[in-house]
Amino acid sequence: MGYTDLHCHLLPAVDDGPDTMAESLAYAAEAVAAGTTTIVATPHVEAVDVAELSDRVDELKAALAREGIDLDVRRGGELKPFSIPQLTDADLELIAHGPPGARWLLYEVPFHGPDDEFVAGAHELRDRGFGLLLAHPERSRGMVDGGGLAVIEGLVAGGAAVAANTGPLVGREGTDRRRAAEHLLNRCVPTVLATDAHAPSRPYTLAMAAEAAERVTGRADRARRLAVEAPARLLADGLSAARRAA
Repeated sequence: MGYTDLHCHLLPAVDDGPDTMAESLAYAAEAVAAGTTTIVATPHVEAVDVAELSDRVDELKAALAREGIDLDVRRGGELKPFSIPQLTDADLELIAHGPPGARWLLYEVPFHGPDDEFVAGAHELRDRGFGLLLAHPERSRGMVDGGGLAVIEGLVAGGAAVAANTGPLVGREGTDRRRAAEHLLNRCVPTVLATDAHAPSRPYTLAMAAEAAERVTGRADRARRLAVEAPARLLADGLSAARRAA
């Protein structure tokens, strides 16, 4: 079983990821060479018409097939708190994952910190029947030294999962984010590792994340679980909306 990446800006000419199909294919080939077998394409939903995502993913899949790049690409999206009111339940279904009754969404923790708007958005998504995979809390200001971690752990206690990014773990985003990433990892906060790759400027792979996680924790089995087993299980089994918390 290879790596499953639940957060990757792979679609071309959509957001701040690849500008061209050639850039998308080049990154896909690099990821596959590094052991990735599945990528969920997660464009910023405020930058794309969600109704177009199926066609965009199909276009990418066709290009991958033509180039002989053996990669399973799934349709997804990354939500910000202000994106939520604009999306119908049908829109959310288009970017959700998991079986009926356990559908979940990728929900971004704001860089400025998990504020009241973020928490209200989390509650609304749960009330609308979706579980939450919280994206990159280690990139959020005050996560370790402020009150941010308590908010995230409260949502996790209520059933949310957490996706930690590759960049901070490998030291590509400064000392503070690396320290936060390592602190959360040692505290067992992340459920999965993800790349949040934005090729060609941030061409991270999950192999890089797994190596960093093993270095931080000293456990190859835990690194594999975070990068291989847990993300594949989230896609297959889903995540309950669960109860409210924090």
